[in-house]
Amino acid sequence: MAYIGRPLQVANLAVQSGTGDGSDTTPIATLDYATTTNGIAVYLDGVRQLAGTDFNVTAQTTLTFTTAPANGVGIDVYFLGLELSIPTPADATVSTAKIVDDAVTLAKMAPGTDGNIISYDASGNPVAIATGTDGQVLTSTGAGSPPAFEAAAAGSLVFIAEVNVTSGDAAASFLTSFSSTYDDYIVYFDNMQVTTDTAIGSVRIAIGGAAKTDSTYAYGQSGLSEGGSEVYGANTASNLYRLSAGSWGNQATEVGAGWVTFHGVNAAVQKHLNSFTSFIDSNTTYVGSYGGCGYQGATTAWSGCQFLSNGGNLISGNFKLFGIKNS
Repeated sequence: MAYIGRPLQVANLAVQSGTGDGSDTTPIATLDYATTTNGIAVYLDGVRQLAGTDFNVTAQTTLTFTTAPANGVGIDVYFLGLELSIPTPADATVSTAKIVDDAVTLAKMAPGTDGNIISYDASGNPVAIATGTDGQVLTSTGAGSPPAFEAAAAGSLVFIAEVNVTSGDAAASFLTSFSSTYDDYIVYFDNMQVTTDTAIGSVRIAIGGAAKTDSTYAYGQSGLSEGGSEVYGANTASNLYRLSAGSWGNQATEVGAGWVTFHGVNAAVQKHLNSFTSFIDSNTTYVGSYGGCGYQGATTAWSGCQFLSNGGNLISGNFKLFGIKNS
């Protein structure tokens, strides 16, 4: 029966020839084409040689015989083609330039802790959780599906921002961080230190983006001063809310830590500010703790806050802002 199908493609195999001298095991110095031991057929005076036993190819171009071909023996090397090999890239060798644009998108991957790719547990939930804008958290949309951002539930405490004071800063600021998404905020602070001895650590409230208050604001204070004496203060109109009640010093060991809560910052209701602060003196002795509260009865929304000293600048301080999601 005649062959039915596409015409056969035929061509001559490339061949390279040489002659043995009885002593040289590499009589053909360099092969014309890169190849492997199993990629060529070798004949001595027409007798096929056994690959891997009678000869080997190294570095893809060096043909070495196990025994040197006899003097005058004709050598023919037929190139059959390279063996198919799919190499595995070595660790840390694939660059972004080798990846097709848009092959990896946020719909397919997301950063987790320390930039890890999101992985799933047996139920299809993402093992690593990432925080998105506006307090969103990363959730799974089903086994094998890419994770998606989902808004935090009402009442959830969500991390918003962090400020680390550089020595000599006039203030640590969250002035642009308050928004209508949250009506209540909590700020945790530690290692707050002032440049001027016996200075007072304070919070300044911002209205409409301005770093100031008006006469409707007041502050209350009670606690211990730098020297350890009790300090009390009445509600007094001021643009500063005093965290330290009395004062603290400028030595490296004299630092304050605590928290401040802001309630109703966006609502058209009376707003409240409460704080708790602890203090360590120059002998690294715990002096005591003190708290205070402030209020503002007007309906103007607060837009942010600053932490500062009423004399000089800050030396150090770490401030973390959290919001409680609106209901």
